[in-house]
Amino acid sequence: MKLEDFIKDNKSSFSNEQMSKKADANFEEMLKQKLHQPKKSRVVYLRYMSVAACLAIIFSFAFWFTNKDSISKEEQQLLANLDADSAGKRLEGVYAFNDEYQKEDTRIINRLIQILHQDENANVKIATIDGLLQFPKNEKIRKNLITALENEDKPLVQIKLIKALSILRENRAQKPLEKIINSKQTYPIVKNNATLAMANINK
Repeated sequence: MKLEDFIKDNKSSFSNEQMSKKADANFEEMLKQKLHQPKKSRVVYLRYMSVAACLAIIFSFAFWFTNKDSISKEEQQLLANLDADSAGKRLEGVYAFNDEYQKEDTRIINRLIQILHQDENANVKIATIDGLLQFPKNEKIRKNLITALENEDKPLVQIKLIKALSILRENRAQKPLEKIINSKQTYPIVKNNATLAMANINK
């Protein structure tokens, strides 16, 4: 068949409208392929970036948390002594703190405050008061010394607390001091120390 005859027989297929539709369809398909592929790549890239950022945050937090809670062998030994069942070991731990520590270590101070309120041994408590007095500006320590005086019933520890609060010139200690002075159960030597402390605080 000649080319002219073929064109005449298929004239309708070569009309402007059909040619335009086919061209438009082909163009749209090609455009979708070109546009969608980069978008998919961007999504994958963003996902990788998000995962990497999350991992970086997790590792940073883990590093910070590990360093925050890490303590030296000396501190571990000190805390172990303070937690010991033996009063001698606890006393050893308190003296080690008094001699070697000049910084306000929160863990150790909290343990000393616990000893101040709960220990059954008067000597351990007295040494603990000396240790806590190294940080006279620490508000938590001052409040707990007052609370300890309100609850203490051992005369030697009472006297040590009274003298400590007198040195600190702690005005908030006046009520527990008055209670000690006015109590009939108070030993005379304790009452005398409380009276002197009241006079010193009120100067």
